[in-house]
This record gives sequence, C-alpha cells and structure tokens, in this order.
Amino acid sequence: MTVVAGPLSLPQIEAQALAVLDRASDARVIAIQAKAKAAWPESITLAGRAFQLRWCESPLMAREALSALEESGDGQEARGLILLTPMASRDLGGDVIARLARTQVFQPDAWGMVQQLFKAREIDARLSRFRWMAQLLVERASMGAYPPVPNGFLDLDTAWRHTLSRCLALEASRPDAAMLLNWSLGTDSAGVFADLPDAAKPQISAWLGDSAGAVGTLVMRCVVAGNTQDAVPLGLVCGVVLSPQGEGVHELAAAAIRLERFMGDKRIGIADGRLWAADAAKLLSANALTPLTPALRHGVNERAEALLRDLHVDAYAHLSDVLPLGLEQRLGLLAEALKAFIADPSAALLQSVERAASSVSTHAYADAASTRMLRVKMAVRLCRWMVTERPDGKGRSTRAATGFAALAQAYAREGAFVDWARFKLIGGDDLPGLSAAFVSLRDAARRKAEEFNAAFAQALQVWNREPRAEPACMPVEAVNERLIAPLAQQAPVLLLVADGLSYSIFRELGEDLEALGWDEHIVGPTPTFAVGVAALPTITEVSRTSLLSGRLVVGAAAQEKQAFSSHSALVAASRAGVAPVVFHKGELSDSEGLSSQVRDAIASPQQQVVAVVYNAVDDHLSGSNQIHVRWTVDDLRLLGPLLSEARRARRVVVITADHGHVIDDGTVQRGHGDGDRWRLPSGPLDGSELLFEGGRVKTAAGDAVVCSWSEGVRHGAKKNGYHGGVSAQEVVVPLSVFTPRNMTLKGWQVAAAPQPDWWSPLEAAAQPLAPEVPAFSRKPPRPKPVALPQPDLFGAADPVAPPAPGVHWIDALQASPAYMAQKALAARVAPADADVRALLDALAARGGKLSKAALAQRLGMPAMRISGFVNAAKRVLNVDQAAVLVLDETAGTVELNKELLARQFRVMVR
Repeated sequence: MTVVAGPLSLPQIEAQALAVLDRASDARVIAIQAKAKAAWPESITLAGRAFQLRWCESPLMAREALSALEESGDGQEARGLILLTPMASRDLGGDVIARLARTQVFQPDAWGMVQQLFKAREIDARLSRFRWMAQLLVERASMGAYPPVPNGFLDLDTAWRHTLSRCLALEASRPDAAMLLNWSLGTDSAGVFADLPDAAKPQISAWLGDSAGAVGTLVMRCVVAGNTQDAVPLGLVCGVVLSPQGEGVHELAAAAIRLERFMGDKRIGIADGRLWAADAAKLLSANALTPLTPALRHGVNERAEALLRDLHVDAYAHLSDVLPLGLEQRLGLLAEALKAFIADPSAALLQSVERAASSVSTHAYADAASTRMLRVKMAVRLCRWMVTERPDGKGRSTRAATGFAALAQAYAREGAFVDWARFKLIGGDDLPGLSAAFVSLRDAARRKAEEFNAAFAQALQVWNREPRAEPACMPVEAVNERLIAPLAQQAPVLLLVADGLSYSIFRELGEDLEALGWDEHIVGPTPTFAVGVAALPTITEVSRTSLLSGRLVVGAAAQEKQAFSSHSALVAASRAGVAPVVFHKGELSDSEGLSSQVRDAIASPQQQVVAVVYNAVDDHLSGSNQIHVRWTVDDLRLLGPLLSEARRARRVVVITADHGHVIDDGTVQRGHGDGDRWRLPSGPLDGSELLFEGGRVKTAAGDAVVCSWSEGVRHGAKKNGYHGGVSAQEVVVPLSVFTPRNMTLKGWQVAAAPQPDWWSPLEAAAQPLAPEVPAFSRKPPRPKPVALPQPDLFGAADPVAPPAPGVHWIDALQASPAYMAQKALAARVAPADADVRALLDALAARGGKLSKAALAQRLGMPAMRISGFVNAAKRVLNVDQAAVLVLDETAGTVELNKELLARQFRVMVR
C-alpha cells in the first residue's frame, strides 16, 4: 500500500471518492483522511452528482457539516458531502461514523486509486518501488480517463508509458535515444522535468537512461544538470571533440574535459560520446523518422557551433559531418588543396584535391544537386585534366592533334568537356578563398584554350581553302544531303537545330537524353563521333540558312523554309506529295505548350522529314542577366515535348546547331565590328584576329571576313555570350544521331559513353597483395559439372602463383583451370575472353573501380549495356558467388576486388 503523504490534491480526492462510489453508488457522505488543509473548491461533480467539500478538524465540525447536509431540503437528496479530516475513524465518534459511507474514514491509497483508474484487478508487484508514480498517475487523471488495462492487470510498462506520456509527453514506455533527443528539443521539456517531484527525478532519469542505452544516460545527465535543450547540440559537439580523426590533438582532449560541466561534472566515455554524436546527427538528417523543421535544425546547429567556440575548438568543426561550419571549413581546406595544386600540378597534389573534395561531398549539408557541389565536382575534373595534359600525363592530350579535322575532333572529344567544367565555375563561391581558387583554375584552363584556339583557327584557315565533307568533320551545308537524307531512307527523321548550341552545352544535355531513353549512334568503318563545321562568319544569317538550305547562302527564315522543303535529296527521301517541313521559333508554341501543328507533323507517318529551329540557347546569349543556367531537358521549355513526340513516333532525332558560342568571362571590347566577333576586311589585323577568304566564307558583301579567334575579345556591348568568331567553341557544332532505345539503324551502331578518362575519379594504385588464407564456408559446396581445384582444409592455402616471365596476368588467369571451369558453367552467358580482358584491363588500370560511364567509354560500349555485360562477367569471375566483381547500380560504379580475384584463381594480379 502506498499511503499519500501531505495535503491531498483534488485529483487524489476525486480518485478516492470515485473508488468508493464504484462500490457504493448511493453513498451520500464520504470521509477521506487528509493530513492538512489545502485550497480545494467548495464542490465537485462526480458520477453526475454534486458533492460539497468540507474540511473538518474536529467531531463537532463533522456533525455541523452533516446537519447542514440534512437541512438542505427534499430537493437536494442527490447532493453529497465529502468530509476531509485529519482524524481517524475512532476519533470522530460513533454517531458520525454511522452516517459515513461504509462506516469508515478512507485512508487514500495511491496505488489503490491507480488500480481503480485503470479498472485493474491486480497491479504489477514491481510498481511498489515507485511510490511517486502512483501519485503522479492519480494527479494526471484530470488530463483524461485512462483506458482499462487488458485482462485486468496493470503491468510495469503500461504504468511507465502513461507516466511518461502525461508527465513528459514521451509516447513510449521505453523511449529510444532518437525519441529522447527529439523530446529534449521541445520548448517545455526542461520545464516539465523540473516540475516533477524530487523523488521522481532520479528514478525517471535512470529508467530513461536504461531504455535508451548509453546515449540515453548521457542525455539524462544533461537534463538533470539543467541543460536539456543542449542535449542534441552537445551530441554534435562530441562528433568533433571525440572524432577518431582528432585523436591525440591536445585542444580536443582539453575540450573533452571542459564538456563535463554540462554533464553534472561527469566524464563522457569516448565510445559513448561517439554514439551520442551519431544519434544526434541522425536526428538532423532529412531521413529521420521525425524530421526537424528548418528553423529548429538551424537553431541546433547554431548552438552547437557556439558551444564549439565556448570550448575553443571551433577551428576543428571540419571533423563534423553535419555542422554547417564543418562544411565551410572543408571547403576552405579544398581551396587550400586547389591552391597548392594550381601552383604545381602533380599526381600527388591531385590526390590531395580528390581527398578534400571527397570530404566535402560526404558532408550532410553537401547537396549533390546544388550549384556549389556541381562547381566542386567540376573543379576536381579540371585538376584531373590538367594532370593528363602534362607532358608526362598518361591521358590523351589534345596537343598531339594536328590538322583541322583532328583538332575539331579533339575539341569535341575533350575540349568541350573542359569548357563544360570551367564555365560552371563562373560565379565562384560564397567563400572568398574557394572562389579565388575557381578563378585560378578557370584562368589556367582559359590559357590552354587560347593556345588551342590559336592553332585551331590557323588550321581552319588552311582547311577553308579546300574544305572536305566527311562524316567526322562535316560542313553544315552538307548535312541535309550527306546525313539527313540517307537516314530518312531508313526511318522518319526529326532534325533539331538548336540555334547557338555549343558542344559543351550539348554534352550537358546528353546526360538527360540517355536517362530519357535515347541512344546515340555512330557510323563508319572506324566509328567516331561526327561533328559539324559552321560556315563563316559563325552567325545565324549565314550558318543556319546554309545548314537548312544545303548550300552556302545568306538569308533568313523565309529562305530557309523554301530551300529546306525543296532540297532535292530530302524530297527524294520523302513520301510523294509530302515535302520536308521546317518550323521556326514563332511556330513552335501555343497556349497549351508545343503547338498542335508541330505535334501533328512529328506524329504523322507520312511526314518523313521534319526540322525544328529551337532558339533557347541563342536567346539566352542576347541577355545580360546574372542567372546561373543549368542546361537540362526539363529546364528548356518545349524541348521535352519535342523529344517525347519524336519518341512516340519512333523518329530518329538528329541534334545539331548552326554555330556555337563563347561565354562572356572577362571579355574585352576592341573596336567596332559588323558583328559581335567579326568584321569586314578594313584596316590592320590585331593579334586576336585572322582573315578568311573564299572557301566557306559568305557575307552579304562578299567572301572575305575578319574573325576573332580569341574567346576574350568582342566588338559590341557586353552580353551573356557571343558568336561570329572562329574559336573551336563557335565553329565546332554537334552533329549527333539519336534513336529511341532498342531501335536499330542499318550501318549504325550505338555509341560508347563520350566522356574522357579524366571525367571520372582517378583511383589510387592498388597495394601489393599479401598472401592470405582463404575463408571456407561451413557447408561444403554442392557438386558441380566441372570440378574446381579444392584447397586442403587442414593444410596451408595454395600459394598465389606469379605468371611465367613474359606472360600477362590476365592470360594466366584465363588459362587457369578455375577460369575455364567457371566459363564452362556460364556456358552461352559467358562473355568472350577478349571482352573480359578489356574489362579487367580497364578496372585494373584505375585501381579496381570505375563509374559505369567511364567503363563504357573505355570499353567502347554503350552505357546502357554495361550492367548486362558486367552481370555476365560476374558469372565467370565470381567463383561461388564471391564478390570479385561488384556492380553498384545505386552509386553507378563497377568494382574489382583484385585480392579476392587472386585468391579465387591462384594468379598474382599486377
């Protein structure tokens, strides 16, 4: 029995009176023993009846109260009386006792009241240890009725669940660490704990600590010490102070000691503190079961950073994966690594940049889709490119290219990716140091681009005298006859002319095209990506009109329509009576988006050739805004609907442009020209110009023009970008053929991923293998049609045999009995030995790991086929399903475990 001590609260009075009425519903007078008088109301209502409350310190006061009840009149029979008295039954006198319910003065029994409140016949014996709990449950009954317990038994967990729910708003009997941390952030959490009876606090703290483990114990130490709201921020601080990377740092060790003042002067164990940090970090994650509001998350982070400053270790915030200050510091460290690399590009310093960038990307606040992280990724790619471009670099260098066609291909193959990366760095970063590093990287890349453009323009000058149309380098005026017409003989074609589309933007859009189900195709005995060559000057009036007309000409939309619809080769490839058709900017859209006229033409099986002029890129160049543009299919209005209609109609899509453009990145205005980057011959040439005569030059005034080759020069007002010159960015345009997935074209094949090697991470060289004893399964393997060599379970492992002198390790592997047995098991699924060799060579050259796109590029295989090929190779290389070859579809990577490969096939991998 738990006897209530001190003044009775109103809920206790009500609970005791209800317990009496439950057994004697007609009772009019209920006497309850109370040790002291309190501020009770004059009356209460119980079970639908009114009861007066009277404090009676003597038998006389009790008799007066009873007399008053009897004199209340016939209309008040239902009115009752509750006598609250410090006296026992024997002290009141027989006449008073005789008139009381059950002829006794009830002594309040807290657990008895609880039993009544829960309609329980029995209570868990373990609850007797928590006398304060019964009183709290009785007092909190005013918050609403308790549900009857099943089977009439009030168990320990049920009592705790209702106690924590009504006293602390914790909705569980045994809250875990996440719930406890979340609770600590409540605005009234500290207050409700402080309001608990002193006897309750230590036992509630112990219970919560036990239920939530080591982290719960630490959180409750914060609560008891009066630092409830700091429980989560202090956990984040532990992620810095107790970080494994910070071991041995004196400042962090001293800070760990200073942390004890927040914990009631108790030490935080390293392992427990790291668990606390991990749970606090999970709570801040967007994937948390109960995600925090942005405002609350911001407040927690600010408080954690303030605590780090208070502990004098805010300089180590970079050890945290979750604090915003940690991300800023990691970006600062990346800036330092970039600065060192730019001063002396080398493979060793590149590794430092890669590690710093990886540290940034793993931070919780590093949104992979953000512009900031895109710039980080592009900066690292430029660093890789700078290493491969060095004379001792192992990558393909554009310096080796000679002749115009080779230079044009070099730009499409690598230069466009360099431009994609460096132009994304425009705009810098919020951190001045990182922004300065981006500027330096752009400057380094621009210097190389200027060298390339000078050579490119000179080669163009020579080629322009006797231009040749070939698939790998095709003048735009030859596209209709040499490409569109032959394709239209096989399938309906959509020619998408994106005015001003540079090769770098085209490659950015290419990522979306693959995801949307389009395959890029190439043709020829030695297939390579085709590129177009703009007419000179590289302006719409000349190059676009020449492209759509099929001959060098100056004109506008009207001339383009007539010439395209009457082009002899296109007409020959079209159905009788249905001429080729071209749609310009004003015809593409209506109130519903893509115009019905364009939709009908693309969908029509009779319309063999449709061309669309899309001006989004060129329109953007004319502006002077400061908006960062991402070139995606979703962001380019009408492009998505055009592609969707073409896919439904199973049309081949040819994407090209009339010319490219250069971005304004610190351009200088020089003189006045007839266009942004060209002028008619007059006066001397400066160092950034070349004179072009004859060949593919066409202007309204003749066939001679002076064009700028340097991307840093313009003639007119400042805009987003310019064209008219002879840089590779303006002259080389995309000329790529796409089909809906699984559509075949005779003579064409699906292209491999176009990215250069340095676009993907450069893996560190593998460490030499150390002999290891292989692990064996508990159950012997089931018999196979071809028996594999079995190791001696009771002896030493078979040694890994080095290949014979002059024998490549892949030759030794493919000649091994284990490999031949695996290949026989895989049967027709097994890839050809040459394909497996190419796969192993590509992976081994990069330390065993490559992205799917990079692997596709190295194997000359379409990216969409990589998964199927790797899964087939796994049938041969993964002996007994060992993870020798791993395909991670989520991360988009393929990884070769060279150590496991060596053990499985008993071949030393080099």
